[in-house]
Amino acid sequence: MRKEKRKFSTLMWVPHSQGKVRHLAISQFAFSLTLLGVGLAIVILFFFFIDYSQMKNKLVRLSELERINQIQARKIFSLAEKIKNFNQTMQRLQELEQRIRSLAGVGGSEINEQKLGRGGPSLYLPLKEKIDIDANSPLSFKLIGKIEENVEILKAEAEVREAGFGEVEKVILKKRDLFSSTPNIFPVQGWISSGYGWRRNPFSKRREFHQAIDLVAPWGTPVKAAAQGKVVHAGWRKAYGLTIEVEDGHGYSTVYGHLSRILVKKDARIEKGGIIGRVGSSGRSTGPHLHFEVWFRGKTIDPLNLMVEPLGSGD
Repeated sequence: MRKEKRKFSTLMWVPHSQGKVRHLAISQFAFSLTLLGVGLAIVILFFFFIDYSQMKNKLVRLSELERINQIQARKIFSLAEKIKNFNQTMQRLQELEQRIRSLAGVGGSEINEQKLGRGGPSLYLPLKEKIDIDANSPLSFKLIGKIEENVEILKAEAEVREAGFGEVEKVILKKRDLFSSTPNIFPVQGWISSGYGWRRNPFSKRREFHQAIDLVAPWGTPVKAAAQGKVVHAGWRKAYGLTIEVEDGHGYSTVYGHLSRILVKKDARIEKGGIIGRVGSSGRSTGPHLHFEVWFRGKTIDPLNLMVEPLGSGD
C-alpha cells in the first residue's frame, strides 16, 4: 500500500539584526496538541486567578469575623459580669423583703423560696484576660451556657421577689386600712370632764355607767373623725342632741353627740381626721362639750385605750 505522507508546518524566527534565520518544522498533530495545551493552560490560569480572588475575599471576611468574634467575646464576659452584679442586687432585694416583712409584722412567705445563682457565672475572668479569649473557644461556649443558666435562675428569683413584695403590700394595705378604721385620735383637744365608767348622773344624781368620754372644748370647735368610715346617722337623737354615728369598719363604730352643727350627710364616706361637725351643747347637756362613744363588735369600750396621741388643752 502507498504510505501516506505526514503533513508539517514550519515556524520561522527572523531576527532584525544580521542573525541566522531559524526555522522549526513541526507536524500538524504536534502543532494542534501544542495549541490545545496552551488553551488548557490559559483556562487553568483563569480558574486559578478566580480561586485566588475568592480566597483573598474570604481571608478579608475571615479577618473581619475574627474581629467581630473578639468584640463578642468581650461582650460575653461583660454580660457575665452584669449577671453577677444583678445576682447581688437580687440578694439585696431578698434581704430588703425580709426586713420589710419584719417591720410589717408579716411571717415568712408561703411562696417556695428559690436559691440565687451563687455569685454569678463561676467562669468569670478578670478584665485583662477577656481580650485574648476567642468567642468560639470552648471556654466562651461554656460561659454562655452558664450565663443562660443564671439568667433562668434570676428570672425565677425575680418572680419570687415580685410575688413576695405583692404579698407584703397586701398585708401592709390591710393594716393601713385597719389603722385608718381604728378610732385612735381625739376628735377635739380639751379636757375630760367625765370619763368612761361608773359616775353620778349630773341630772338625776343617780349612779350610772357612762359609755363614753366627755371632752370639754369651746363652742364651735371643729370635731374631727376619729376614724374613717361611713356615716350611718346624722341628725337629732333624743338626749344626745345633734349626733353623728359612723361605722368605721373592722368592727368599730363611733358616736359624736351634743353637736352645734353637723357638717356631713348620712351615707357619706369620711376620712380619718376630716371635720364632720362642731362642738355644742344640744340635747341633754350642761355646757359645750363633745360626747364621744366607741363601739367594738356591739359593745362600748373606753376610747382612751385606743388613743395614740396625747390629749392637749385645746387648739
